[in-house]
Amino acid sequence: MNEVVHTNPTIGSNVEEIVLQKTHFLMWDLGGQETLRSAWTAYYSNTEFIILVIDSTDRERLLTTREELYKMLSHE
Repeated sequence: MNEVVHTNPTIGSNVEEIVLQKTHFLMWDLGGQETLRSAWTAYYSNTEFIILVIDSTDRERLLTTREELYKMLSHE
């Protein structure tokens, strides 16, 4: 769309509902700070999918991101 959008890291969480025709998407934007990650599992119940956003320019955190992704994937 040729539009630059400046964003800030999520502090806490944000919730948004999007409706497309008859389909409702309830989306939770959960902050990725270390202190918030332990609460992520509380949101897994009835989750259909997870979108993990990775800042590929932050090479120092890529290993941490990988570890957190594996934790999510191994969760029941």
